[in-house]
Amino acid sequence: MTSDELSTSNELSTSMNDVVEAFRKGVKISDRKYRLTTFKDSFVGSEAVDYMVAAGMAESREDAVQLGQMLSSDLYLFEHVTRDHPFMDDYKFYHFVEDSERGSLTIDEATGKKIGWGDFLAPTRMSKSCDSMNPKEPQTDIDADFTQIDPKDLHVAQQVWPLDEHNQTLLNHVHPPQWNDPTSKNDDHYDLVVIGGGTAGLVTAAGSSGVGARVAMIEAHMLGGDW
Repeated sequence: MTSDELSTSNELSTSMNDVVEAFRKGVKISDRKYRLTTFKDSFVGSEAVDYMVAAGMAESREDAVQLGQMLSSDLYLFEHVTRDHPFMDDYKFYHFVEDSERGSLTIDEATGKKIGWGDFLAPTRMSKSCDSMNPKEPQTDIDADFTQIDPKDLHVAQQVWPLDEHNQTLLNHVHPPQWNDPTSKNDDHYDLVVIGGGTAGLVTAAGSSGVGARVAMIEAHMLGGDW
């Protein structure tokens, strides 16, 4: 990276940090109720859009939605309280996930975006030995610099082929690279510990969490079971 590119990257990073800080301070956080459920420390999507437009962070409500979706999906700043919706200009509840007890995705400090499997892959290439009778599929290889990848993550990625955009998306969902496990506190306790994120484990964990239990899940391979 040249000095000009580095300077531009630093400026973009600083600018985005300012946006993130302003957003966190500007949106109204409070306990929200929907039917019989209370969602603590949440904000409303349409109110966040109101703030971004009024503060000059976006020129229109449509631009504010795009900015909010970037803050949510790329920077993993917040999420829908039940993770059922992207950021919308609607009366839907969202909460910040920085201190989430579930852990978090790793953020690339240079780009400010969450790290995915595409960051570790070499460009897709066609095999030179391909012929009309025995065609070879495009192969995407893990980057040669394995030191950046945790051995357990590398092992999982090597079980999926080809690592095209679709399987990269799959891996980002069921085994994100460099996942940050939640930090335990002295008063932490769990009502249920699920060992194995297969079909039964996911259903049990989701059902228990849905009725208020605090659940921990341990999975060394991929979430989902039947993959």
